[in-house]
Amino acid sequence: MNIIEQALAKYPKAKKIAVENATMGQEMNVAFRMNVEMDRGLYNWNAQTMSAIYWVMKHKKEMI
Repeated sequence: MNIIEQALAKYPKAKKIAVENATMGQEMNVAFRMNVEMDRGLYNWNAQTMSAIYWVMKHKKEMI
């Protein structure tokens, strides 16, 4: 099970495509956080989607 699948299992109401697109090739930094927060408003992401995105980013380094 990859890290995105793990996040989606933990947050089942998260939007899969949003989690995949927001986290691929990204690093956790201020610009990333600003963009994700802006996208949350634009795309009406729910709380579980945001939690899954941040969970992936937090655990991404551990998986490498």
